[in-house]
Amino acid sequence: MTTTTTETLDFPSVQWFRALADAVAADSQRYRHLGTTDCTVALQVGNAGFRLTFEAFGCSDVADWDGREPVDCVVSADADDWRELIEHIQAHGRADIDHTLNSLVLAGDRFRLTGDEQLGIDNFYRYNATLQAFIEEAAGVPTRFT
Repeated sequence: MTTTTTETLDFPSVQWFRALADAVAADSQRYRHLGTTDCTVALQVGNAGFRLTFEAFGCSDVADWDGREPVDCVVSADADDWRELIEHIQAHGRADIDHTLNSLVLAGDRFRLTGDEQLGIDNFYRYNATLQAFIEEAAGVPTRFT
């Protein structure tokens, strides 16, 4: 995993998620291996929302999300639960089986997966490997939790 910033970034923020997108762009071969992605995912971190657009082999857009713009699915959790996930990835370089987005969503007690349509929700599972690799880019992003 690579990062293009040495600056400490606030989590959660558009800049923090943009750093992950930049790391994806810097490691294009890894993401080509995972295949193309075509989905828009919202990540809800407590009261803060972020809209991530994945196209082809990367994350083409990161923006604040207020719940009005359409997304395929929403992964939501309290800020403390996101922090635990990010700190785990940073401490170990990647998620273990108990800290993958998939396992956290399937457990359903802290992370929730929602969406307006089943096909959109299915995109989370269809592109899970790419979404997991994306969030694991956090291993290389200096982070300050706000």
